[in-house]
Amino acid sequence: MNREFILNILLLLFINLLIKPFFIFGIDLTVQNRVGEDYGLYFALLNLTYIFQILNDFGIQNFNSRYLSQHPQLLPKYFPNLLAIKFLLSVFYIALTLFVAWGIFGYGSRELPLLLILLVNAVLVQLTLYLRSNISGLGHYRLDSLLSSLDKLLMLVTCGILLWGNLPNVPLNVETFALAQTLALALTALIVFWLLRQKADFPVRPSWAKNWRAGRPVVLFLLRKSFPYALVILLMFAYTRLDGVLLERLLPNGKAHAEVFAGAYRLLDACNMFGFMFASLLLPMFARLLKNPEKTGVRSLASLSFNLLWAGSLTLVTVICFAREDLLHLMMPSRANAYRWDTLGVLIWAFVPVSLTYIFGTLLTAHEKLREMSRVFIFGILLNLALNLFLIPRYQALGTAVAAVLTQSFVSVGMMWLCAQTFDFWPSRHWWLRVAGFAAFVLVASWFVFEKTDLNWWVKCGTGLAAGAVGAVIFKMADWRKAVSFFEK
Repeated sequence: MNREFILNILLLLFINLLIKPFFIFGIDLTVQNRVGEDYGLYFALLNLTYIFQILNDFGIQNFNSRYLSQHPQLLPKYFPNLLAIKFLLSVFYIALTLFVAWGIFGYGSRELPLLLILLVNAVLVQLTLYLRSNISGLGHYRLDSLLSSLDKLLMLVTCGILLWGNLPNVPLNVETFALAQTLALALTALIVFWLLRQKADFPVRPSWAKNWRAGRPVVLFLLRKSFPYALVILLMFAYTRLDGVLLERLLPNGKAHAEVFAGAYRLLDACNMFGFMFASLLLPMFARLLKNPEKTGVRSLASLSFNLLWAGSLTLVTVICFAREDLLHLMMPSRANAYRWDTLGVLIWAFVPVSLTYIFGTLLTAHEKLREMSRVFIFGILLNLALNLFLIPRYQALGTAVAAVLTQSFVSVGMMWLCAQTFDFWPSRHWWLRVAGFAAFVLVASWFVFEKTDLNWWVKCGTGLAAGAVGAVIFKMADWRKAVSFFEK
């Protein structure tokens, strides 16, 4: 399982590094630079679409991935019923979010049409993820890896035409940008559905379409099984996506501050794709390993994942933090300022605890420790809300960044504690010394390179990344002998 995991991670890294950065820094950043403060509104509304994701997904993706990986023969029974349930939930999700945006947050005719487009996009994203969960649940990990960036690849085409195609009577604004994404996401869902049909034979019409009484037990069973996953998703999105909405609503010129936070969040989001790749692969793999009564291999896979993400996330975050001024001057030459790079310098550190939550939260999800996870998330929401209400009026986007880092750190420690208790993952003193030693090595090496040398900033970045790789070998975050043996096999 470790070998399959590493092969798929390498494939995912190659695909995502090839495609997603072009969208994030080529398309999304260009749109932000052209539309200005309106991007702050787009970012706030985009965050609002995440708050009620419990209805859009209802935990179906995680439930489906876990159960299919253990019982692939259930696909023909589950697929049509879950697909129909997702459709009904999506309609309710769109209606409820629009009502809350109008009735509670005070959005009007200027914002609601854009929000509707973003809600449709959210539905299409979740539909694609559900279809992909069937592919990975059947064990086609590499096909799922190949499909992971299909939406961004198609967005490069549709949004690229919008930006540089000089289309007549089609202005560039946040609404047309969102619509270009809608087209790409719809095409992605159709392609993934077609590929799934090639891999498995299943009906599309639910069993309860003709006879509700006969099909009701199946629907109620699926909803009951999915609900704990749905609650976890709701709580996760609540403490990770409240920031942008609160920032835009609590300040008089909220759009401008939200736009600053969005610029910093873009780099955090780009980093997060690595953690999300790990989680998408780990869930079905952990589920299969946990199916074994002896749970052999779980500790090994969790340890391997931790070492890779700890080394990678800390190295990447340290380099971005030290190079933040140069990065922002490169990304937005005319608008980079101290407010922006201070916000980025704080917010980017959230990636380290987020990446660890991807590992341990996924393991707990595979083991169905959802009630315990929910308690940690509830405390995370309360902490995040209190910090934002206190810090936003005083420090604006910088305060939101501080709140994000502290909240993510609290949740990450909570997930690690739960895993230690559940699986007896109590690390040794030697392990703690290796982890702390690597962190100190990377921080000191990067500080020396960026503060004490006169190299070009991009050379400093490369040197900082190389220092992280060297530190990973020295402190055995990456075992060179095992890697050589693996590739020889």
